[in-house]
Amino acid sequence: MQTQTHALIGAYFFGKRDATLMTVGAVAGMAPDLPMFVIVAALRTMGHSGREIFGHDYFQPWWQHINGVAHSLILWPLLLVTALVARRQWRSARWPAILLTAAAAGLAHCCIDFLCHRDDAHMQLWPVSTWKFVSPLSYYDPGHFGVPVMIFEAILGLFLAWRLFRAARRRWSRGLIVLASLPYLATLVLLSVNGARAAPAVGADGVPLGRFATGASGWSVMRIDTKVAPTRYNLARKDGVAAIEAHADHSQALFIRDVDVALDQTPILCWRWRVAGVIDRADIHKKSGDDQAARVLVGLSLPRSTLSFGTRMKLALGRTRFGKLLPDGALNYVWDNKAPVGTILPNAFTDRARMFVLQSGNAHAGKWVGERRDLIADMQSQFGTTAGKMMLIALATDTDNTGGVADAAYADLHLVPRGTPCRFQP
Repeated sequence: MQTQTHALIGAYFFGKRDATLMTVGAVAGMAPDLPMFVIVAALRTMGHSGREIFGHDYFQPWWQHINGVAHSLILWPLLLVTALVARRQWRSARWPAILLTAAAAGLAHCCIDFLCHRDDAHMQLWPVSTWKFVSPLSYYDPGHFGVPVMIFEAILGLFLAWRLFRAARRRWSRGLIVLASLPYLATLVLLSVNGARAAPAVGADGVPLGRFATGASGWSVMRIDTKVAPTRYNLARKDGVAAIEAHADHSQALFIRDVDVALDQTPILCWRWRVAGVIDRADIHKKSGDDQAARVLVGLSLPRSTLSFGTRMKLALGRTRFGKLLPDGALNYVWDNKAPVGTILPNAFTDRARMFVLQSGNAHAGKWVGERRDLIADMQSQFGTTAGKMMLIALATDTDNTGGVADAAYADLHLVPRGTPCRFQP
């Protein structure tokens, strides 16, 4: 849940209509999230983008351990027991009641997070274990009941805010309560007007994902390994085509954007790409050779029923390092150096990513080549389901494993219905 919801729960349920205890409950209800705000502020001052912070940094072991401490279902109950013992020992003292309120509000926060966090789950048995419970519910992801959870949270938040507003006597308290209510109102308005994370509308040109003539809004560079220099991505015109130009020099990074498309109406992905030349030393079969001059990656959210228990555990473990860059499944369309066109095989690093060789060699280097893929058909053939959703799309030109230099360009990424031609803009 949102942090302010935890504050309202702490104040309402554990404040006992006592102004001091209500304040303590609100602050303690937020306490498990406070380290996150400090870390985000520090990383922002260091120049990290929001996508880097929550797509990569958040899932690094050091941050995950801090979250484990802050959300521990072992440490907070110990504090609660300590408070109960103190209240019994010092019945007339004020501080045991304050400690009890703080412990109860903080523990409530941890219990709620335990029930509604998936990919961003915490190590809540710290320090005994680093295990995470990947809940079937998400407080924000529509693919895992996020919409009804958001509606429930908004209604609950508004109810608690109204009750606390009536009980508050100070203007500053009422002002804070009103501010805490605004996100719930915004959530209900957005859900009623557009639906949570609504998919782009299907227009005459299909669903646009990367029409770069008007810029690259929604796209950003995502570094996977901060120790490796990032590939440079820039808006450019190549042979008169508005495109994203990629230049890799012993480097690697993704040019990525979030997407939320069910694909049932528009399963066909269209795009154009162009390479200056292939990477001679690449070998799609080996980790040491896993470089391509051009790659288009489609990240998928797959039904839970299609993932075995072992697969879910592997994904949960992998996401502690790579975060949402490790989706349930990924379709990678590549321009390889020597693998035959039509080759399909698992990625050298993970079998959750499948590699489709669409172009190979230098026969078409220096020219724009149009592509068209049926994502539902590819998803069915590789992951055994047609019910998955497209959650992200990324472009990648990388030479970090083999070294050297590669240049490519990408343009006109869009989705269209079956039977509809791709619409490449002049």
